[in-house]
Amino acid sequence: MVKKESRFLWLGNHRALDFLNTELAQRGDRVDLLPDLRGFVGWSEEAGFLDAATAVGVLDRWEGSSEGALALERARQLRSALRALVERPHAPMAPGQGALDVINSALRLDAGRTEIVRACAGFARQVRVQIDEPMQLLRPVADVAASLLCDVDPALVKRCENPDCVLYFHDVSRNHTRRWCSMELCGNRMKVAAHYHRHRDG
Repeated sequence: MVKKESRFLWLGNHRALDFLNTELAQRGDRVDLLPDLRGFVGWSEEAGFLDAATAVGVLDRWEGSSEGALALERARQLRSALRALVERPHAPMAPGQGALDVINSALRLDAGRTEIVRACAGFARQVRVQIDEPMQLLRPVADVAASLLCDVDPALVKRCENPDCVLYFHDVSRNHTRRWCSMELCGNRMKVAAHYHRHRDG
């Protein structure tokens, strides 16, 4: 469950794109919202991949360790691989097998089991996450990356039209006309800029 007050951006309409959006641009500089293992664990908890007790256990056991640092490095590699595949899925210079290998490697990690539980409308799948090593934190991220690449129309995976923005979203608007990561972050700013230029040029 995403917290009301969050330092992360939950505007991608897909958890894989929310993961991509942990790297953003501010005043022309790239900013990484996953500076350390605590950041990655916090994001994973807010994304619904970890419960609070598991998140605390992971940090108690591996924060500041070489294993935790390696897991964070691999998470960033996974994010870069996913970005390459999203940005240039059909381009002549499309990413090679290496980007897919990064995701497939994370998909091979065992991080728990799937169970069927009762839900309001019948039944639902629920993943019971068990983290025995910090590298297993990558598995649920790889799962949503696979879902994005295999199940979502790539034409509906869009980058914000603000040229200074690097955020992505899955356009689920009625006519697929969404242009901005959000009105608050970029939409209003770009509309004000366009209005200013129209009146200045006029």
